[in-house]
Amino acid sequence: MHIFRPIVLQALTRVDEQFGATSISLAKKWSRDRLVFYVDHPYTLKDLTNPAFAEQIKKRKELWKKGIHHFQPFDDYPNFINICPEPVFPINFLPPGLIYNQLKAKNCKSIWKAIDSVLDRFHVKDNFVYINSFNPVYFSISSKKKSIMSIYHCVDLIEGEKYIAKHGITAEKKAAEKADLVITTSDDLRYRLEPYARQIETVYNGADYDFFQRENYFESHLLKSIPKGKRVTYVGNIGLRINYKLLESIVKSDPELQLILIGPINQREFRGEKLLEYSNVHYLGPQKMEDVPDLVYYSDVCIIPFLCNDLTQCIYPLKINEYLSVGKPVLTTPFTNLEDFEEVIHIYDDAPSFEVELKKALKDSKEKVARRKEIAKNNKWENRASQFHNIYLDKINRNAQ
Repeated sequence: MHIFRPIVLQALTRVDEQFGATSISLAKKWSRDRLVFYVDHPYTLKDLTNPAFAEQIKKRKELWKKGIHHFQPFDDYPNFINICPEPVFPINFLPPGLIYNQLKAKNCKSIWKAIDSVLDRFHVKDNFVYINSFNPVYFSISSKKKSIMSIYHCVDLIEGEKYIAKHGITAEKKAAEKADLVITTSDDLRYRLEPYARQIETVYNGADYDFFQRENYFESHLLKSIPKGKRVTYVGNIGLRINYKLLESIVKSDPELQLILIGPINQREFRGEKLLEYSNVHYLGPQKMEDVPDLVYYSDVCIIPFLCNDLTQCIYPLKINEYLSVGKPVLTTPFTNLEDFEEVIHIYDDAPSFEVELKKALKDSKEKVARRKEIAKNNKWENRASQFHNIYLDKINRNAQ
């Protein structure tokens, strides 16, 4: 049932990203009562020959051959329509200037040609809400169709994302100036973009609480050979944000501790080669999202081992709510403002403080588990999606007066 205006959400994260994203989580919840057109960041012509993208591109090529630019990726969310534009010119390597601008304009037209064709298929003319989620280089509506509102959604510190920072820093400022509304996922991000925005609000990240609930949890065969008692698990991308030296000192100081790392390694940013050499470090690689709740459940504690710097300071920790959804104790570095979680987390900044906090965390109880789950439940994506919706709906209504 379509109660609200359709949304066109142009994101940096593609829909088949293994670990999901804020944009995907919000889009799913919005699609419960409206059409949501989730636009993938386009592949480039160069990507067509990259083995890393072979499987994803093969699926899309079958559609492109038929002149189709969309599919419905989630059976549970029939109103979630994924738009997959055809490959565009690679432009990130270019310096700012005439050639870059010309090719970017061509890319925008190509992207919107795909979007328009899908909107036409679903009889959407005007009056849609346009949201650009952390893809400011392509913040543009290159269409005759008219949106009722444009929103720039900032989910991370763009200066810290090396690949997109080259053109993204300037593009983000322009997107913030151009957008009717800017929404950020942290107070620090809001502070940084406030000088450029007409109106700016903050909606924190949430958790897919219900997804992490199971009637029965099953221990993965991947964990069977890992001793229980001090299973310390990190789930997420393994790249720029991780404090590898700190993790090394922790596993070195306690051989009984079993550090479990789950997630894709970013080869450009990975600095943990020495860490993986320790016998009590277990890298399980990227796992299917549906297997993550079981892997977390059979951990003793979960960690967020981030560096403390400008990049991580701007993060609202998505994974903290996921850990808490399973009721697990969370040990984290003080990388950002964590006041909202004070009563259910343990903070460390070196190996000795980690040891102290780990001992506290392992003294668990049913009451502590219940409280952690209660906090995570209050931070459900449904609540965040509703908050985001109410902010922009209020602005639309005020503009109409």
